[in-house]
Amino acid sequence: MINIVFCGNDRAYDGIVISLLSICKHTKEPLHVYVLTADLQEESEAYKPLTSKHQEQLEKIAKKQNQKSAISLIDITKMFQEEMMQGVNMTTSYTPYIFLRLFADRIHELPGKILYLDNDIVCYQDIKPLYDMDVRNYDFAAVKDYFGRWFIDRKYINSGVLLLNLDKLRKDDTLKKCREICKTQKMLLPDQTALNKYCKSKLYLPFKFNEQKKMHNDTVLRHYSMTIKFFPYFHTLKVKPWEIDRIHDIYNDHNYDDVLEEYLKIVKGENIYE
Repeated sequence: MINIVFCGNDRAYDGIVISLLSICKHTKEPLHVYVLTADLQEESEAYKPLTSKHQEQLEKIAKKQNQKSAISLIDITKMFQEEMMQGVNMTTSYTPYIFLRLFADRIHELPGKILYLDNDIVCYQDIKPLYDMDVRNYDFAAVKDYFGRWFIDRKYINSGVLLLNLDKLRKDDTLKKCREICKTQKMLLPDQTALNKYCKSKLYLPFKFNEQKKMHNDTVLRHYSMTIKFFPYFHTLKVKPWEIDRIHDIYNDHNYDDVLEEYLKIVKGENIYE
């Protein structure tokens, strides 16, 4: 069983669908996918949680791949409100849902080893070799941030793909420290910065497990994160997997069009699993 965790509100659903479809295309092992969500409409009307309907559709996708696969939706609204709602980083360029994964140590349903994925990750090869890596002596395995390694620190990791050793993180109270600094200290990339600061034992992985810039023949996971362009002028660029026209027009990326075809049928409400 490969254990995976996604986080987000209802706006994360499209990305999770695409990511899960792409994983199921290449990985035949049964999956247990945990989806963490929270109702934060007290903070903003836009912060609606994922629901059992989302869970049901994700389970259809997973079970088509392997009947032993399962989806668990875990609402941590109360936990989040008690610990994070008054935090100084609740209003940044990112939504508060970036902090959900920092509660993984408190969620007893989550196993000791689990693969965290951002919802803008697309899979191109079997993830089993990644999941099978031995992280018993590490907090997690991760890939360096493509630009952060130059502009922040040469060992700065990108937190979009994390093979977490929750047993160790729970024992050391590391995620608790991450939550505390995110609550009390204003930061540009709060969750990622906290993980870099407090998780001292990291297994560094090759870029193919979190390719943030462009596809290569050996790419396993492509992360459509914000990137920096230097020509014809310095600017940032953010194109997400579900922005199909922009993926095609700006990136000229047709690498997962078959996944997108299935995704479009799902979001249109077509029943493709019976």
